[in-house]
Amino acid sequence: MEANPYSSPSANLYGAASGAGADAVSPGTIAQLAGTKPWVRFMSVLLWIGVVFMLLAGAGMGLVSVMGAGKATTGPFGGKELIFFAIIYGVMAFVYIFPAIKLWKYANRIGSLGASHSVADLDAALNEQRSFWKFIGIMTIIMLCLYLVAVIGFVAFGATAALKAGAFPR
Repeated sequence: MEANPYSSPSANLYGAASGAGADAVSPGTIAQLAGTKPWVRFMSVLLWIGVVFMLLAGAGMGLVSVMGAGKATTGPFGGKELIFFAIIYGVMAFVYIFPAIKLWKYANRIGSLGASHSVADLDAALNEQRSFWKFIGIMTIIMLCLYLVAVIGFVAFGATAALKAGAFPR
């Protein structure tokens, strides 16, 4: 019962049970997020392992390229090509660092939410998740554009080669 029986009636617009703290997250929501925490952490660790392997591969390619710079390389992947691939691996590793950090932070925020049950921690966790998916979405758009450019380039290259070979009548 309310303290003042003559006050205006109030409604809880968020649907929480009356008597529950206004700044508390439901146990069901916390349980759902806590169930995803080990998988989020697992994916973050896999991303970090991938980053380390990419950096090691890039450093190895760069080292092999530098060590063989004075020698004549007749193989398909000698000198300059190997440095190009080393740079690509380094760039890819740095691209993977951001999602690894975001997933790690998301898992940490889920842990904080489980301890505090506060809406602020829920907001922080969902913000990290939003950042992760925004990055993944932007990278997907970039990759689709690169694939489109590559397909157009391959078609143009094939058509040019066919014209030079006389495959099409003039």
